[in-house]
Amino acid sequence: MIDMKENSLKLFCILLFFCISVSAQRETAHWFFGVNAGLNFNTGTPIVLDAGQVNTLEGCSTISDANGALLFYTDGVTVWNRMHEIMPNGTDLIGSLSSTQSCIIIPNPANSNIYYIFTTDVVDSYDIISGQSNGFNYSIVDMTLSGGMGAVTMKNINLLPNTSEKVSAALSSDGNFWVITHRNNQFFSFKVTSAGVNTIPVVSNTAHSVPDYKNIRGNMKISPNGTKLAIVHTLFEPDQAGSLYLYDFDSTTGFVTNEDFLGDDLMFYGVEFSSNSTKLYASGKLFSGGNSFANMQLQQYDVTSTDVPNTKYIVYDYVQGLVISSLAGSLQLGMDKRIYHSLPGNRISTVNTPNLLGAACDFDFESVDLGLHFARFGLPAAVQSYYESIATIENFCFGDETTFAIASENDITGIDWNFGDPASGNNSMSSVISPTHTFSNAGSFTVTANVTFSNVPNQQFTEIVVIQETPTINSLFTIEQCDADDNDSDGLSIFNLQQAVAIIEEDNGNSNIDVLFFENITDAQMNENTLTNDFYANSVNEQILYARVFSYVDCFAITQVRLKVNSNTNLGLHTTIDVCELNGTSISVTQIEDTLENDFPGATIGIYNTRNDALLQNNQLTNFSPVNVNTNGELFFRVSYGTECGFIGSIEINIVGQPIIGDQEAFLCTGNGTSVELSFEENFASYVWSTNEITPAITVTETGVYTVTVSNSAGCEKQISYVVTEEPPLTIDRIEVADFQAVNTIKIVVADENDPENITYSINGGNSFSENNEFVNIYPGIYDIVVRRGECNAASETILVGGFPKFFTPNGDSFNDTWQLLQKEYYPNATIELYDRYGKNLNYIKADTEWDGTYKGARLPSGDYWYKLTLENGRIIKGNVTLKR
Repeated sequence: MIDMKENSLKLFCILLFFCISVSAQRETAHWFFGVNAGLNFNTGTPIVLDAGQVNTLEGCSTISDANGALLFYTDGVTVWNRMHEIMPNGTDLIGSLSSTQSCIIIPNPANSNIYYIFTTDVVDSYDIISGQSNGFNYSIVDMTLSGGMGAVTMKNINLLPNTSEKVSAALSSDGNFWVITHRNNQFFSFKVTSAGVNTIPVVSNTAHSVPDYKNIRGNMKISPNGTKLAIVHTLFEPDQAGSLYLYDFDSTTGFVTNEDFLGDDLMFYGVEFSSNSTKLYASGKLFSGGNSFANMQLQQYDVTSTDVPNTKYIVYDYVQGLVISSLAGSLQLGMDKRIYHSLPGNRISTVNTPNLLGAACDFDFESVDLGLHFARFGLPAAVQSYYESIATIENFCFGDETTFAIASENDITGIDWNFGDPASGNNSMSSVISPTHTFSNAGSFTVTANVTFSNVPNQQFTEIVVIQETPTINSLFTIEQCDADDNDSDGLSIFNLQQAVAIIEEDNGNSNIDVLFFENITDAQMNENTLTNDFYANSVNEQILYARVFSYVDCFAITQVRLKVNSNTNLGLHTTIDVCELNGTSISVTQIEDTLENDFPGATIGIYNTRNDALLQNNQLTNFSPVNVNTNGELFFRVSYGTECGFIGSIEINIVGQPIIGDQEAFLCTGNGTSVELSFEENFASYVWSTNEITPAITVTETGVYTVTVSNSAGCEKQISYVVTEEPPLTIDRIEVADFQAVNTIKIVVADENDPENITYSINGGNSFSENNEFVNIYPGIYDIVVRRGECNAASETILVGGFPKFFTPNGDSFNDTWQLLQKEYYPNATIELYDRYGKNLNYIKADTEWDGTYKGARLPSGDYWYKLTLENGRIIKGNVTLKR
């Protein structure tokens, strides 16, 4: 997909012109590459395709029929038919998805149903010890099989035991094809004729050699006219480096000669010729010392020069860090005669007019959108001759005579033209080398020229010419602006010219037109001294600018744009507004707009950080825009009535925070008929539950997520989620009892508890609960321990806290007359030993008996006496008791 608004002066949608042998026309109409990326060039503008199955790091190839209908495509390993299904026998070709130019598809010159897939070598396939690899191979596709979907009949027929990751192809002078690959210091040219692939290559030896198989990466291309060959060597050993060479190619003999070294300043990777074969482009990484690479460059060379290396022009510098790989991406001509540059991402870049020298080649960074799919480092290889241009075409405006100027290195003896325009009444023309034609209407026309040569086979050339309408536009538009400063009557302000663009587009009914602005009519007519900034400060009130309106640069209309400044539009400080803060980083702009709309009914309100932004309608704030309220707590607003600026003013902002509360949770007890109340400790001004209730608390009987919007007294709202889940399992891990102490304690430990704050504990059977799991000063006795989560009783256990009375008074009043073990029935086999203060053993009794304070029948005096309790489990407890008379 092409972003027309970003490419206002481009010619790419105007002209398609390419060379084919005899009946071929649109073999390169489809591309499939990268990660499921696809483009269809049949309309003259590449359209995104979504069904592609290819997923390749680098090389690939696609072929369509003479009418531009997709036939099949491959990554050098798998072959997919036009329904994007794998062809029968279409797997395990021994190309590689990580080979620079892994494959290329060549038709049989005499049989439109037979195709040959040539696959190249890859660094990864080389055996370090033996030096053996996959080599250079070809496979055969027969399109008559599988119901016309095609099948691979033979595959991996070896032509060379070792080669490089490079392949290119072009027409031979006799109408057949040459397929060329490279290894070390040799080029191998294989001829494809009606008889098939000649397995004996034409071998050309060159001075430059690349012996290390680790350095076989990089692209190679034949020029579309079949006279030149360019090759890049992407070197990884012994250091990262690169080189670029240009050769002559003889399309009659297949020989490669006349080596011309162009440069080694980049780690070169991609290479391509322009469609008229006069310009050469190369991509590569630029080194900044050692093996570290910095920027990546796209370079241009003039192939027609007697000193090609010195014609180098840097088309574009990709900034450091934009591409992290050492591979600089492939270059490939398209059917529209643009050169495409592929790097990882969902957009690819273009050279829009590559036949032109220097900056006129018109590079567009990431100009083609691939939709949801991604490019990598490769683009589809094809016969380079399909892209040849031999015509210069001019005048594409409806009503003008379109001219076709033909130039060719071969001797033309005749041309039969068909302009694809029967409605013109002058659709065909013979024997005119460079004709003119006035097309009957605007639109796309397929023009064919059957060219007869005296020295080479006849060829058919096809071009798609897009005739453009000159926009019909009103002669005058007015845009109104508020005054820019405190001098509210000087008629001076700053205008956003994009506002004028929007008005002109609406009037024309076309959002794809382009608009350029000029200060005088002469500049507008000559397309000179364009105003390059969208923001323009007028010099007088109602100043006139001139707008050049066009879809195609030469088909334009000129209209006037009046810049009118409305006086008395500066409101100054208008009011103070309490505004809610959102998320701690922004404020509720909608709240400000709603307040101001009450003051300016029927108007459009925009809120801005600065007065200048309000004037230019630039950086308008939304609810979640970062808001920089200045030291005076001030923001600016613009009141618009249609396209007219009504007022500019400021407002003081008093920021009020949202309610401070987080999401909540509650547990619904297990069992039928249970419910839980959802409420808050905080009080709010209003509540709106997802159940439509507006009370501070609600009772629910089902699990789920309940939302409630609460607001404070300033009207600031916050939505809270209340998550209600079924009571999770809860078990008591252990109860730690410290009894027979001066101060007895109980500690309750719950197993695997992640939310201790929601757990409460009771030791008296559930009558009262505490959030503390430790209880102190516990009197000896039996205790029913209950633990619950929320309001749910989840776990319980009964425990015994042992102990003795701290004193007794054996005075015969029937109160505390004896001393005994409390809950003695739970200690049936325990024994007690009693001692006086000197350690004399006074008694030895069982725990289920009582002591009356006597020793051998004699009453003992008041004082402290000591005991030793031995429990059945062997536990020994020592302490003292006070006897009082």
